[in-house]
Amino acid sequence: MVKNYVIIVGGGSGTRMQSAIPKQFMLLKNLPILMHTLTVFAESNTKPTIILVLNSQLKTTWKNLCIQHNFKIQHKIVDGGTTRFHSVKNGLNYIKQFTEVAAPAYVAVHDGVRPLVSKETIDYGFEQVPQYGALTAAVSSKDSVRIKDSEGASRAIDRDTIFLVQTPQFFSAEILFSAYEQDYNDMFTDDASVVEKNGHPIHLIPGDIRNIKITFPEDLLFAETLIKSTLKD
Repeated sequence: MVKNYVIIVGGGSGTRMQSAIPKQFMLLKNLPILMHTLTVFAESNTKPTIILVLNSQLKTTWKNLCIQHNFKIQHKIVDGGTTRFHSVKNGLNYIKQFTEVAAPAYVAVHDGVRPLVSKETIDYGFEQVPQYGALTAAVSSKDSVRIKDSEGASRAIDRDTIFLVQTPQFFSAEILFSAYEQDYNDMFTDDASVVEKNGHPIHLIPGDIRNIKITFPEDLLFAETLIKSTLKD
């Protein structure tokens, strides 16, 4: 039987949000951002097992928030690591306990502060990953793009070949397990870069421009606006 998992990376200190509250716990439509994220995965058709990777110092706060908001979506909490790479690795180590050699398993990895991911993106990713083994949601660039060389000069490149990478990213568990046996590298900006470094190509699937990563205060305001516009639709 096929098993689907999602590792939701819930790290972040809130520094760039200029807030004492970690950004994943800030309220979006009267609910902590992270709860919106978990809810979308829980309500998707594929309903993956949810692993939330969280800084150990924030676990008590999170549990109290779950009680306060009567949040009952089932999920497993795993301690985060020193970097995003190590946090995802901790999540994978948890999953390894439940995977069987003969049974296919697939793992999505998602930023906890991307609460507006759509169910369609989640389900499509899990549908396509058995064919490709490794894929990521991405959107095409709307802006003109230039690349700068070491001398400071720049040149234009075809924006039709440029894609902005999002999460979730989807992988065969076997491929992701193998990739995370590598030593940490500063060039690892996401899970796709880890898998690519290990020799596996990354397929792109359509992302969603509404699937923003909440990093700065204005992102939170924009997310509120997006939610209101969706409700009107």
